[in-house]
Amino acid sequence: MSEEAHLTPAHHLHELLARAQNPFDVPDAVLHRLRDAVMFQVELYGWRHRNSPPPALRCSSFRHVFLLADGASVLLWELCYDGPEGAGELHEVYDDAEALARSERRVHRQMGEAHTPDASFGITRTSFDSPPGRPGAEVFPAREYVRGGSAEHARRLLRRAENPDRPGEETLRQLATALGHHITHVPKPHAHPGGPGEGQVWCAVYEHAFLLADGYEVSLYELEHNMTAGGRLVCEVYLEESVADQAAHRLGRGRGLDL
Repeated sequence: MSEEAHLTPAHHLHELLARAQNPFDVPDAVLHRLRDAVMFQVELYGWRHRNSPPPALRCSSFRHVFLLADGASVLLWELCYDGPEGAGELHEVYDDAEALARSERRVHRQMGEAHTPDASFGITRTSFDSPPGRPGAEVFPAREYVRGGSAEHARRLLRRAENPDRPGEETLRQLATALGHHITHVPKPHAHPGGPGEGQVWCAVYEHAFLLADGYEVSLYELEHNMTAGGRLVCEVYLEESVADQAAHRLGRGRGLDL
């Protein structure tokens, strides 16, 4: 992906169609619109793997987003999977998410989907931001989502949150469609050693990212701390990292600490 950061949208489209087995499935009208693309991004939409029985097989899908000069965007969907022995990796391209889903189901059947209970999902965080005068794709590190129990994970997280302004029922309804979740420690603020005769002040923020059934990602930010009257460890949950960070610093200032 790193090389794609130096490609123009036209070059990227050419390479995408050149490696696809079915470039003819992309309508001419869509290709005509893509001639005006000024920027693009690539997103890892999902992936599945099978380790047993051998040989190991992989199937990945990518979303290619092209930004047009008029501010509109056009999506192309790419399916990549291991072909028969000796065939290497095969590619297909579609302009419709339903067509991609049908092809994914076909490949998953070939992989023996009934024997892959540990299939996993992933997504790559991307941005339209590029250096001035250099259109391209900026790709950020991927998340690997834990599959299963994600809606229940969200419910338990919000149930133990003690802040009055925690996300409510609307957020729970949205996360009821979550297919996977991923927890990341946010490296600020830090634990504080405390003064003489005091125990350590614990304060940490965790991002709980959820992958929804429609491919979108939603994050909740958990603030875990013991800055309470009796030093009890509590959990607070916010919709934005900046709000969780502000809450942590507000609690720290209340104890005369600079987190």
